[in-house]
Amino acid sequence: MVQAPRPFIQNILMITAANKQLLPALFLSLSIFLIPILCYSKDITDKVIKETQLDEQISLFCSIYCLGNEKEGILKSLTLTKADNNNFKVQGKAALRNRQVAGEPLNVTVFDRTVIVNSDGTLNSENCELKVDNVTIENDFQNIVTNLLKANSDIIGKVIEVPDCKKFLN
Repeated sequence: MVQAPRPFIQNILMITAANKQLLPALFLSLSIFLIPILCYSKDITDKVIKETQLDEQISLFCSIYCLGNEKEGILKSLTLTKADNNNFKVQGKAALRNRQVAGEPLNVTVFDRTVIVNSDGTLNSENCELKVDNVTIENDFQNIVTNLLKANSDIIGKVIEVPDCKKFLN
C-alpha cells in the first residue's frame, strides 16, 4: 500500500518528537532567519535632517519655549519599523535643552536640563499620512512641554501628511 506524502509541518513534528534535541535547534534556526525580518528597524535620522525641515522646526520650537541663554532643540533619532503591508511604525526622539550659563566673572552653569520628547506614530506608505499614536515626555523642567502638550491635547491622533514619504522607506 502506498502512503500519501505527509505535509511538511507533520514531517517536522515527527522528526522532533523522535529526537527532542532537534526542537530547540529548529526554533533557534527559525528565529535567526525570522527575527531580523520581523524586527527590522531603519534609522532615518540623518536623511530626515538632510531632506526635511523637521530639525529646524524642533530648533525653532526650543528657541521659543526653552529657557536659558544656551537653549537648543535637536532631533535625536527617528526610526521606521515595518508593521504590515502598508504601515510602518515610526519612533522619534527630540531633545530640548534648557541651559543658562553666567559669563565673566562667574563662569558658572546656572541650570542645564534636557527634556526628552518621545513620539510614536504609524505611517501609511500608500498615502504618506503619519498618525501620532503617543507622545511621552521625560525630565520636563518646570513642566513646560507637558503643559504645552496638555494645551494641545489633540496632538495624539493627529494625522500629518509627510511629503514624498517613500524616499524614507527604501
